[in-house]
Amino acid sequence: MNRIVHISLKVDDVDRTGDFYQDLFGFQDAETRRTRDHLSRHMTDGKIDFALMKYDADTQSKESRAAGEGPCIHHFAIEVDDIERATREIRARNCEIVSDPGVIPVKFRAPGGTVAELVPTGRYRNDAPAGRKIHRIVHLSLKVDDVARAGDFYRDVFGFRDVETRGMGDHVSRHMTDGQIDFSIMQFDAGARSRSSRIAGEGPCIHHFAIEVDDVEKATREIAARGCEVVSDPGVVPVKFRAPGGTIAELVPTGQYTQ
Repeated sequence: MNRIVHISLKVDDVDRTGDFYQDLFGFQDAETRRTRDHLSRHMTDGKIDFALMKYDADTQSKESRAAGEGPCIHHFAIEVDDIERATREIRARNCEIVSDPGVIPVKFRAPGGTVAELVPTGRYRNDAPAGRKIHRIVHLSLKVDDVARAGDFYRDVFGFRDVETRGMGDHVSRHMTDGQIDFSIMQFDAGARSRSSRIAGEGPCIHHFAIEVDDVEKATREIAARGCEVVSDPGVVPVKFRAPGGTIAELVPTGQYTQ
């Protein structure tokens, strides 16, 4: 089974956003560097490389706009043993390559409408320092236009395993796993007007990711004290919020997801 090893956010402030995740959840800095038309601050939760990207104001690159114009969860990366073979496989399934020719990692628009990335095995080393509490990313959720087609793609190409599919009010969620995190594919009803259906954008997008915390109520008070907008209905757990940088994250209690 191939693993999700990297999540990348397009944000409006790399410093403020990174400091938030470092101070509140213990994410550790790995490196900050420029790559072509953007600055990337790479951090880790001990398992996943967590990158914050800020694109240059005048950039016109295809990658910069692939997931939308404003702040968003831009893409996630799946580790593969053979980039060339995996690229051929996704092309055969009519995925659009959104990276420039010859560039590795290979970003592509997957079935369902969201942006993913192929990275070679060993690209990211995410060992966390011993003795420091780090809250882990345990869940990644995509809003797609076709749950069945999108889920079958990740199952057939990367080996993700189905856990359960269930109705959730105004949407259906197909939960899968890469063996490490819960990978949820959501399809909202055509007429859905709930806040949750629109908070990350109108079309297909990477909707949110979830961080595991020991005390959801305490963590909710802490994010509110830092000016984060809670976008879940009152009393609902997990707690979705708009984090510094402009993207949607979620607080889930320890043990919510077991893989």
